[in-house]
Amino acid sequence: MNKIKIALLLAGVTIIAAGCADESSNYSPEQMINHAIAEEELPAYYAESTSTIDGEETVFMKEWRNDDGRIRVEAENEAGEDRSIAVNDGTSVTTYQIDENQATVIDDEELLEFNQPSPKEQANMLLDVIKDSHEISSDGEDEVAGRDTYHLVAEPNNENSLFGKMELWIDKKNWMVLKMISWTGDQKTELVYTKLELDPDIPEDTFTLEIPDDAEVTNLDDLADTEEITMEDAVEGVGKPFYYFPEEEGMEISTIEKFDMEGIADRTEVNIEYTKDDMPYATLAVFKSPEDLDEDLTMPNQEEVTVRGLEGTFTDTDGLRLLHWLEDGLTYSMIVIDPNVELEELQQLAEQMVLAE
Repeated sequence: MNKIKIALLLAGVTIIAAGCADESSNYSPEQMINHAIAEEELPAYYAESTSTIDGEETVFMKEWRNDDGRIRVEAENEAGEDRSIAVNDGTSVTTYQIDENQATVIDDEELLEFNQPSPKEQANMLLDVIKDSHEISSDGEDEVAGRDTYHLVAEPNNENSLFGKMELWIDKKNWMVLKMISWTGDQKTELVYTKLELDPDIPEDTFTLEIPDDAEVTNLDDLADTEEITMEDAVEGVGKPFYYFPEEEGMEISTIEKFDMEGIADRTEVNIEYTKDDMPYATLAVFKSPEDLDEDLTMPNQEEVTVRGLEGTFTDTDGLRLLHWLEDGLTYSMIVIDPNVELEELQQLAEQMVLAE
């Protein structure tokens, strides 16, 4: 996942719904978090922000969000490259990668809701986690984007927490998070809003996106027919017995899904989502290896490793951690969500896989 895509996701995560607050009130850090979660009203706004991952390339973003849920986000890097525009017009989400002249469209109602939850919903998921898993303290007050904010520091109670240390700057008047610094594993992400206009006059055509006639357009609804299934259904979908991680040592299977994919990839794929100690842990994807498999396909920061006595690869780049191998005509890919899990632990875990029949 490139940095602009990550930044677009973070843009949704870090804006929290507006409410009302007395600037002189003496709120505890916990009360600030609870107020931010409790507020239901979403403001319309125009904002500009920067996002930096590991102190490297900075992404510049502009956002227009209407109070009826329509959204436009434009992003590019420091060199004016990797430009993208994403527009939610209320019925579909269209993302256009300008430099590649490629666009993706989502108009299925269920996929639309899953793909672009509201800023409030995303913020609630984050704050609900850290209010229980972190020790939150106040570090005074500060000014961000010309607005007065409370500065909070959230330290994880467990050193192996999926979410590491966080710093939040929350607007004193409307409970919006205007700045966030977070550490996930060894990765540091900083997002700062440099400009914020509440209730602006946004032209209607802001939420329309004209795609060039010669652009390559993909409708994500056509690529995969998704269905939640049982383990027995998964074996039938893959077409033969396959290995999976048993529910042991705190690991639990949260969902099993089958994807009947068409277009770019014509195959049936099974994804098994795992949690550990009630936190997202990993996703195991299994499908029949295609006959025309390109064995020379490599990814950045990919290294050759041994998995279950077989040749495999491990990729650790831009927050993507992927263990990949082929076994008995099947392709296995384990996407690791928990940043604290080392490669050696994954290899040991793979040795404990059992056969689903």
